Amino acid sequence: MANLFFIQSPLQLLVAQQIIRQEHLQDNVMLYGYIEENVHFLNIYELMEMKQLWDAKVRMPQVSRWAVISRKHLIHDSIQTYKNYSFIRRIISEYSIVTLYLGDVNNMSCWLAAMSFHSRGLKIVFFEEGCGHYLLNRDNGKSGNLFDRLYAVLIDALYYRPLFRCKLGYYVYWKGFRVEDLPIDVRYSIVPYYHETFDRLLEVQPMFSEKLRAFLCEETKLINTQKSVLFLTSPLYCDGINDNPSPYIKTIIDYALSLEKEVVLHIKFHPREFDSVKVAILTKLDELKVNCVIIGERVSIPVEYYLQFLKYDKVVTFICSTEYYNGYLYPKTQFESVLEDYYNNCVEEGLTHLESIKALISEHPSK
Repeated sequence: MANLFFIQSPLQLLVAQQIIRQEHLQDNVMLYGYIEENVHFLNIYELMEMKQLWDAKVRMPQVSRWAVISRKHLIHDSIQTYKNYSFIRRIISEYSIVTLYLGDVNNMSCWLAAMSFHSRGLKIVFFEEGCGHYLLNRDNGKSGNLFDRLYAVLIDALYYRPLFRCKLGYYVYWKGFRVEDLPIDVRYSIVPYYHETFDRLLEVQPMFSEKLRAFLCEETKLINTQKSVLFLTSPLYCDGINDNPSPYIKTIIDYALSLEKEVVLHIKFHPREFDSVKVAILTKLDELKVNCVIIGERVSIPVEYYLQFLKYDKVVTFICSTEYYNGYLYPKTQFESVLEDYYNNCVEEGLTHLESIKALISEHPSK
């Protein structure tokens, strides 16, 4: 009567362990991997894992895309998908799995796992994996032109139906996938957004492994927590919004200079931050003798752990999904956005085509 958790990101591991605690689950198996080339997730898992909650761990690097089939590599991908499926079935058999916990409802591999293994009698649970968890009312996949419909019929008849006991091709290439099409026995959410009969609210409590607690203590041991501000960077210059980092750097420096001298500024750089931009920011802050500490550079754990571990006076961002969980995944904290300052700095720099930044400002929760 065991449970199999599919883990492809650190936030998913955080949430999975919260579910195990809340529901007092026993016999838990972790099937873990990472998204794209983020091999460093494995180091983060090592810090986060609460070993007493897990009976077994199985590594599957491609867990986030084990069932992806492209038309360009149709034969190769189809063979590999079935091999991956057979591997998962062996795990299910070996550990007597009765419930699958899937962490990404917008992921094609999770769709196939849910539909196929539900047809084999397993219970299907979806759980929080980020803000994408709350973006379910949009269609995924094709609307179905004539070629797509023919492809859907063929791939279902020759592949998905005989091997996986489902018609995934119909939903992906013809109808367009919607959450209503998924077999869901339970759905866990951190934010009380959904209210279907199968929905359950996850009440988060701080949980730190011994390694993680030691890491957080080491990271924050020199910090005066009486007055502290956390700045979460967001590299807008590499998001196709604006490729000039100068206004971005200026926005961060200007904010740092606006703080009172006794305030400690904690900066957590986004994992995609360019090294050259980091150097430019840190060099300038050092020249200006700003009282700051860089956190999360050795191992980039989810920032929510810092927000559980320390009490910040304020969290400053350009825009980030962390704010969505304010008061749910960590204690209620004041947030401030510097997005408008960034926009003004872009204008002063003479940059154009700033419509996307305007849109982000208008959509910000503070508005």
